[in-house]
Amino acid sequence: MIQSQSAAVIDLGTNSIKFIIAEKMPENSLRTIHEETVEVRIGTGISHSHPSLEDSAMEKVCEAIVSLLQIKDHYKLDLVRIVATSAVREASNSNRLIDLIKTKTGIQLEILNGEKEAFYIGQAIQLNADYKKIGTLNSIDLGGGSLEWIYLKNNRLEKALSLPLGAVRITEQFIKDPSKTISQDTISLIEEHVKDIITKNKMVVSSLCPLLGSGGTFYILNQLLDQASSFTKEDIQRLGLASSRLSLQERINHLKIPEKRADIIPAAFITVACIMEYFSITHIEHSKSSLKFGILKEMLKI
Repeated sequence: MIQSQSAAVIDLGTNSIKFIIAEKMPENSLRTIHEETVEVRIGTGISHSHPSLEDSAMEKVCEAIVSLLQIKDHYKLDLVRIVATSAVREASNSNRLIDLIKTKTGIQLEILNGEKEAFYIGQAIQLNADYKKIGTLNSIDLGGGSLEWIYLKNNRLEKALSLPLGAVRITEQFIKDPSKTISQDTISLIEEHVKDIITKNKMVVSSLCPLLGSGGTFYILNQLLDQASSFTKEDIQRLGLASSRLSLQERINHLKIPEKRADIIPAAFITVACIMEYFSITHIEHSKSSLKFGILKEMLKI
């Protein structure tokens, strides 16, 4: 039986749509009732100087949202938010998607800026009792369009940045044909670009406190590394090199990379490994503290 203090969130990311229904528990925690991911990539073309959303992608997004809202209605919930991140906030025709969703659902799409996105991820981290005990830590959330960096000190959000280092964006910028193998020269270009972005934005990650990683890339790492909850820099470098040396179909067949992510996974692994190398980080912990949990924390006043 669902308590009255329940809510739903639809998170429209660059690479997928994430949906969750959760309820507030007496001890001020969240209990997940329903959770799923719909693989709809709306962020194609995000690396262009004037990115725009494709009509077909917007229609697929709307169809998926309508279907997800039917699940919400099954639980007789009224409290729901639909949010969008990097791909939509950068698109020149984002108003078109806002209008479509409003027309089909009656709900206003919220477009989060990078700082707000990072803030909510920070809020999600604070829901985790184990992380709260640690108090001071860094976290990166790698999406399709952007990478959010969050620094918590004594359980308070000290700094947060949104950087243009998403896996779809990096793939479009540097990998001409994601179906083929990737040269060492291309890998070096990606690494130099990542270093340049983090240097220009004054990102600082201390090796003295834990580093968390959230997003689809870390879920895939968890699957590839036998359900490991912590990944070494060497493991990620190895998988980055291995996936780069394989064609798209070989990544799917031999590495068991999900088909919808196989084109962008080399760029994702290279980016994470580069950040760890740059800051002398040896391990990164898989975190499930994602944007949607931070929004639920606000909605349910936890």
